[in-house]
Amino acid sequence: MFDPVSREAGLVLNNLLLSVILGVVLIGTLYPLVAQGMGVQLSVGKPFFDKTIGPVALILMVALAFGPLLRWRSDDPRALLRRMRAPVAAALFALGMLVPFARGISVLPLIGLILAAALAVASILPLWGRNLRRTPLFTWGMVIAHLGVAVAVAGMASESAFTRERLVALHIGQGVQVGPYRVGFAGVRPEVGDNWSGIGGVLTVSRGGETVTLIPQQRYFSDPVTTTNESAILTVADGQLYTVLGERNPDGIAQLKSYLAKWLPELDDVLAFHSAQKHHGGTGAVYVMVRKSDRDKQHNREIHGSR
Repeated sequence: MFDPVSREAGLVLNNLLLSVILGVVLIGTLYPLVAQGMGVQLSVGKPFFDKTIGPVALILMVALAFGPLLRWRSDDPRALLRRMRAPVAAALFALGMLVPFARGISVLPLIGLILAAALAVASILPLWGRNLRRTPLFTWGMVIAHLGVAVAVAGMASESAFTRERLVALHIGQGVQVGPYRVGFAGVRPEVGDNWSGIGGVLTVSRGGETVTLIPQQRYFSDPVTTTNESAILTVADGQLYTVLGERNPDGIAQLKSYLAKWLPELDDVLAFHSAQKHHGGTGAVYVMVRKSDRDKQHNREIHGSR
């Protein structure tokens, strides 16, 4: 048997909380399928899992912070609290660092970041004051596993806390504020690759007096008929700006064709162009007749002359 304050009890609590999380995920995944079989259409999304799994995951984080510092079979609660001084200090330090940003952060990611800091410190405490060369492998495994959970939780909480997403429809010359960036829409331009054609949105990104240009693309493949979005990413020391062209609205096709009609006639090698048939992409693709080069003409003469 083991006492309630022991590493064995911590493992039992850990398994219990993980089982609860797995059960909630199972219910949230299967319930829409069962409801659909009964003729009811519903969806279970992020809000459901945030409200159900979020609190349980936070309790699990607290248990994981205590876990590496617990002793087997039995432990003294007062001694355990003394060993928790460093993780608590790390949590308070993280809270102090996050105070300037707390206005834009929801409660769940904020607590997640604080507990991730506490768990990271608690994970490495078993190595404190020990000869690292003689430390057993299972101790290293415990430290790495708990530290990995801390890093993962910090990443997930940071993604929820600091991500700013804007979905807007802009005309040429308009702009929008996305976090610390001012993103302006300068226009579109044609893009051509080896087996695709498309358009690129010219975006001017300004921050702190510096301006850069990003060109996310929307590419069209004719065989097979496929449309893909190629993002344009600006990476800086304190984060990334991710830009992508949205799906075309009913006016988007006309806009694309108007740009094609504008620049295709300006190319000397283009003889004619027309909207593609439906099985080749319809109004989302264009047939282009291109003038043969002198090399291709000579190649045709050699082929037909040899017959």
